[in-house]
Amino acid sequence: MGAQFIFPPGNMRTHSNAQPSFSVTPHLTIILAVIGILLFLIGLCFVYFGSRMQFVLMDLVAYRTIFVSPSWRKHGPQTWPWIGLKIVSFLLIFAVIGIIAVWPILHFARSVHAGTNAAQSPGFFGNFLLIFVTIAGAVLVMVLCLWFLRDFVLPFLVFEDAIIRTALGRAFDLVRNEPANALLYFLLKFVLTIGTAIAAELCIVAAALVAAAPLGLIGGALWLLLRSAGEIGTLLLSIGIGLLCVIFAACVLVAAICIAGAVLVFYQAYALYFLGGRIPALGNLLEPPPPPLMEVTPLQPGPA
Repeated sequence: MGAQFIFPPGNMRTHSNAQPSFSVTPHLTIILAVIGILLFLIGLCFVYFGSRMQFVLMDLVAYRTIFVSPSWRKHGPQTWPWIGLKIVSFLLIFAVIGIIAVWPILHFARSVHAGTNAAQSPGFFGNFLLIFVTIAGAVLVMVLCLWFLRDFVLPFLVFEDAIIRTALGRAFDLVRNEPANALLYFLLKFVLTIGTAIAAELCIVAAALVAAAPLGLIGGALWLLLRSAGEIGTLLLSIGIGLLCVIFAACVLVAAICIAGAVLVFYQAYALYFLGGRIPALGNLLEPPPPPLMEVTPLQPGPA
């Protein structure tokens, strides 16, 4: 309905160079436009929810609470400036990477278009390696930018109620004054990311095996009971196996969500305790100062 193929009229024998034409109707264009708008709105909702939940997670870890609604309401006005900062940062990164990568990409495309002996040209593998290094560097820079914004800029927005400009200035001052500590922080976080990823995968596999054992026994028992019960037994067996598969998928999904939550809380605590000694309000939340000692006034001797 949305597109039509127009073949040449007449008999089925046509010239070898004849190609069918493809035309797009206005209905298909409208459908694609509506789908694109819906996907954009859904993505915007996910970006907004994820950005606002970053404030909430930081409050939950710092205040050691489980109530989401107070933090959700408190940081509502700061969400859109925070989203704008992330979008502008990534656009600048993409622009710089595009400027750097445009020359090797053009040369690589020209060498590929040259013919079958393009792989033997002296600049082919050099351009290909440069493109690969550029892509790897882009991914690394984006990850570091995300870590810098979330771990060094966001705490100043949350615990000092600073504006975007002030929070960026404080974060850059922190890195400028303590470059070795900041570099060590990012290196340790990279190592922890690899370790926690492996541990999370192992935990998910273990959870899947634990869930699969009893469900497999139930499925085997159903097969033994219903395999010879005719069409009704086959129908019941199919329904039972389908329900067991749904239960297994739900168990694995719940386990993955719990493990991901534990990993996120660990990363958040790691960032907050690094900044605890550098943001007084945050340090007092993580390690409350001891109460002041009360001065004891000595008793005055009464009259004899």
